[in-house]
Amino acid sequence: MTRQQSSKSILMVEPTHFESNAQAINDNTFMNKPEESIDVHKMGVEEFTRYYDALVEKGVNVKLFQPRGDGIETPDCLFPNNWFSTHSSEEMSNVNGKNTLVLYPMCHPNRRLERRSNIIEYLKSRHDDLQVIDFSHYENENKFLEGTGSFVLDRVNKNAYICISQRSNKDLAKEWCDKLGYNLISFESLDSNNKIVYHTNVIMAIGTKIAVICLDSIPNQQERELVQSTLSKTHTIIDISKDQVNNFCGNVIEVQNEKGDQFLVCSKSSFDAFTDSQKDIISKNCSGGFITREIPTIQSVGGGGIRCMIAELN
Repeated sequence: MTRQQSSKSILMVEPTHFESNAQAINDNTFMNKPEESIDVHKMGVEEFTRYYDALVEKGVNVKLFQPRGDGIETPDCLFPNNWFSTHSSEEMSNVNGKNTLVLYPMCHPNRRLERRSNIIEYLKSRHDDLQVIDFSHYENENKFLEGTGSFVLDRVNKNAYICISQRSNKDLAKEWCDKLGYNLISFESLDSNNKIVYHTNVIMAIGTKIAVICLDSIPNQQERELVQSTLSKTHTIIDISKDQVNNFCGNVIEVQNEKGDQFLVCSKSSFDAFTDSQKDIISKNCSGGFITREIPTIQSVGGGGIRCMIAELN
């Protein structure tokens, strides 16, 4: 088999104790404190469930975890892509050909609690030949690398894109690339308020044929040209503005169903913010079109979009 960019199976974690994460709000500019009258947890669960149902309806294989009543308060547990990633034997064919699970060092202490033992045991049970690469011990050195929030991966061409931030350590990124056989493309990215972008998947997404990227967020011309030239060799680039980034146009993901139909999964706010010509390019390159639902509470209070809610199972 050849390498695949998008996955036919994904993992999602239902929100538990969903609220504004006081530990994470300082460096996630997408997070906002909710109005006191709003039942944030209830709204977050309702939005999550609607999106889960929409994905299943399209035939996407979703492994759902519902950590209710385990006594562990994890307001951001619905964003599992930050603490683990999986990599198929085909993806690892240039290294050792082993199915691989990677565990990541998380910046904020309450996010480290998201590494629930039952989820890890499930991930380990999926392949007999699984190798586990565990970076979580770097938390003791205050070095962080938060999964496919920090990385946006071109799994076919083995390019790993990362904007360096408090949550995305360049030295760890280099070590990761050495272990997984990737070429590292690192850069600095600034948001509309001229603050460092904390996660790369805020401004960038890569599908089978298209790549969404806010080139304007990369101030260094040499870095910007390297990203653009590398992407353009293999993908049609959809260049989004910083305003579109604020509407979560960069926080999207391509998934497949069992029939191999490819969908771009995006929130209603991002779908509405894409231009008609951008939507046309996406539709022509994703055979299944869009899967979109409204998740305003998750985006505003949780500071993450639909891409963050999906962890690929490869």
